[in-house]
Amino acid sequence: MQVDERFEVGASRAEVFRLWTAFEQYPSFLTGVDSVYAETSERLRWRASIAGLPRSFYAIVTEYEPDERLAFVSVDQSSLGWWVDLVELGPHRTEVRVRVIVSPRGDLWAPGLTELDELTIRCDLLRFRALAEGTLSQAA
Repeated sequence: MQVDERFEVGASRAEVFRLWTAFEQYPSFLTGVDSVYAETSERLRWRASIAGLPRSFYAIVTEYEPDERLAFVSVDQSSLGWWVDLVELGPHRTEVRVRVIVSPRGDLWAPGLTELDELTIRCDLLRFRALAEGTLSQAA
């Protein structure tokens, strides 16, 4: 499955990038994500509850261009990739372009589970926008 989304955020590009790289904040807007911990500047440890079953996996940051681009892909039992590009539209306006690719392998995303369907990912991105614009509590 591939999801491509483009949306505007009422925040500066630097603020939006800061939020995308605040990996510990991912559970506040990504469904089924319990925690994301940056073990190094390039290695992320994810813990997710998919259908109530706790799982963990690692992702590697493959691209990091401050205030412009972030990309990471999983490296073990899942095949998951996120690419985020930011375009400054004005001092407090940023276009966010996101591509998410999910290719289930193993038992991490068993058939019939809907936690990572296209609609859920798009709703997660709406929550990200609300968080970036300050309309969603970071403690949510």
